[in-house]
Amino acid sequence: MTQRTRITELGQERCCSKCGEWWPDDTEFFFRTRGRTCSPCKACYYELPSVIAKEQRRKEQRQAAREAHL
Repeated sequence: MTQRTRITELGQERCCSKCGEWWPDDTEFFFRTRGRTCSPCKACYYELPSVIAKEQRRKEQRQAAREAHL
């Protein structure tokens, strides 16, 4: 099993489970659940097919709501 976090001269870093890149272990790059940061990084999370489909459904619902009000 690979190590998910490491300490560098810049501070603690976390490895993204999807892209394998090391990022600062903070909420700018990772979501936080129960007080701990989670993988994958935010950039990879937004590229997940399930997240893309969810966002598409939300856009369609907003568009339908706008059209209903016209």
